[in-house]
Amino acid sequence: MSEFSIKGKHNGTPVDIKSTEDGELQVRSINETLIEHASSQGLAYCWSSSDSDIDAGDTRLFIKNTSDKFLVFDYAIINFGNVACKYDFGIGSATTTPAGGTEITATNLNGTINIAESYVSRDDETAVVDATRMFTACGTTTGDTLVRLSGIILGKNQYLQINQETESTSGRVNVFGRFETEIV
Repeated sequence: MSEFSIKGKHNGTPVDIKSTEDGELQVRSINETLIEHASSQGLAYCWSSSDSDIDAGDTRLFIKNTSDKFLVFDYAIINFGNVACKYDFGIGSATTTPAGGTEITATNLNGTINIAESYVSRDDETAVVDATRMFTACGTTTGDTLVRLSGIILGKNQYLQINQETESTSGRVNVFGRFETEIV
């Protein structure tokens, strides 16, 4: 077998390309999601609201991108609490800084690399004008619901606002996203 081999590293991952006896290349690839790739670089986060009683119409989770990078959302996991609820998802760009609610620190999804990004996030926020509603997620009291947020991209000073439109005495929202320098 004649062997042609290229060795090197890409993002710290060893690369080894070989050829077969008839000269065809053998390539092994590893497929990863975009959020997995961002996590390997310390650029993926999870924002989590508290599991608490807020008033109907209040913002369960508010995330404003103050970074020069794009903030790209992948999905949300919602626990609707103790009654069937609906949550409105919207994007806004009001220049006001949220004054109400509790500040939330996002969790970096990479346990070894932690790159600080610029954002503002609040739980039970009440001071910002409601964002333009894109869609509503409805759910029951049993289990968690996965909501895909593919395609929601925030530029600098835009925000994602998730409002709890139905009264309950509990409920939690977790949003997973990543910071990207360019969108391709």
